[in-house]
Amino acid sequence: MKKSLAILVVMLIAVGLASIQFACKKDDNSGGPGGGSSDLYPVTATVLGPSGSPQGGATLSLQNPPTNVTGTFSTVTDSSGKGTIQSPAGQQTLLARLGVFEATINVNVLASASGTSAPPMTLTQHTTLGKTLVIYADCENIEDVLRDSAIAYTQFDATTVDSMRIRAAADSTALLNWLKQYHVVFSDCNCGDEKNFPLLARVYGQYVTQGGNIYGGHYNYMNLQNIFPQYYKTGVHSSGDSLKIVNQTLSVALGYTVIQFSGISSYELFSDIPTSNVTVYGVILNSTPTTGSPEGIPVIIENRIGSGKYLWTDYHNQDLLNIYTDPSHRLVRIVRYFLYYF
Repeated sequence: MKKSLAILVVMLIAVGLASIQFACKKDDNSGGPGGGSSDLYPVTATVLGPSGSPQGGATLSLQNPPTNVTGTFSTVTDSSGKGTIQSPAGQQTLLARLGVFEATINVNVLASASGTSAPPMTLTQHTTLGKTLVIYADCENIEDVLRDSAIAYTQFDATTVDSMRIRAAADSTALLNWLKQYHVVFSDCNCGDEKNFPLLARVYGQYVTQGGNIYGGHYNYMNLQNIFPQYYKTGVHSSGDSLKIVNQTLSVALGYTVIQFSGISSYELFSDIPTSNVTVYGVILNSTPTTGSPEGIPVIIENRIGSGKYLWTDYHNQDLLNIYTDPSHRLVRIVRYFLYYF
């Protein structure tokens, strides 16, 4: 009886050890050359903007990345629009996004170390990601830039700066609530009379603080003077004619760091931009370091306040579409990037 019991115990132990060994071998093989679920393979896609041009700066990602393994499932496209991410093999969905522009594509990712090339992905505007407003004025034509074939940003509402001023004076709270329906507001420069309408500037500040985004050139700095009373007051001069990109993400998206930009010094420049909650994207090459911009006089500046931002350029945005001063059309990449950026 005792002998039989001993034999039974030994058999049970042997079975248990065999089960453990089998389980260990099964786990060990799950990520090996056999193509287990944790294996990752490269997949490359080219992202095109709405105009069909390669779009740098877009985020390319795996729409449904695995959560139980470590890998790189997101990247930012370079100036040729290309990005490479990692993915499990099989049917996958790639997602490209830049601001309110988006594209998806289904691709069969091969279990191959040499990688898979997906078909091109063309970004299209999705108003579900946010609505756009353009405020027409006299000295800048962002609306024409948006409609240009090099940009093809066609879905936006429009009003005039005079209408905005009348509404601000009548009921600034109602105007603020109306503005909050828009994800981004493009504010044309109005030749400098902005200084006479501080109330509208303060409404803009409230809109940005509560998550709104404004983008505009030149005399938009007068709005910033009201939003940031201690800044944008000290003018500075530079005779440079080349723009230096000092933001690495933008440089990769554009494919260059320095480009000639004739007339870049002809607008208002400032040495006293905010020193926090600010990103300087571009400066005048070889210009004097300034407060908040140690690499030179800033010309493309993102000012953040609350949960939104006010991106200001000291030039008019239509300047970057001038084919006579930019025969290679490389300046267009700058305005295209920022128009899509928000």
